[in-house]
Amino acid sequence: MAKITPTRVKKQVGLNPIAQLVARENMRKAIVDQKIQLYMRDEGAECVDFCVPMWMTFRALVGAAGADPKVGVDTYEVKIIRGAISALEQMITDNTYRRVNIISLETALDCAYALVNKVNSVLFNQEWNRLASGM
Repeated sequence: MAKITPTRVKKQVGLNPIAQLVARENMRKAIVDQKIQLYMRDEGAECVDFCVPMWMTFRALVGAAGADPKVGVDTYEVKIIRGAISALEQMITDNTYRRVNIISLETALDCAYALVNKVNSVLFNQEWNRLASGM
């Protein structure tokens, strides 16, 4: 299963359009894998290992969107992702998977894919590093 985790690259690589396409394709594959896992997990199963990477990615995207004047926090995608963050935090706290959250998480994954193409990648990396250093 591919996990949604950003990869740090040198600035020259990040500006390369081919590298950007490869990164988007990797993100698409990871999202498809995460969606499959949403439906394959059993109700009540332990879920911290599954939910935390998704939570971190969502939090980094929302933080980067808030810092990016071109995107902002009032976009449709950010609002959907915020709802999913709330559901993930509940499941992480209880370490219990709840199938009732499948639709909101699946929609948030789609929004994350759309948002990752809008948000400034430098802001996303800064937010990801901030979250990763606090854990």
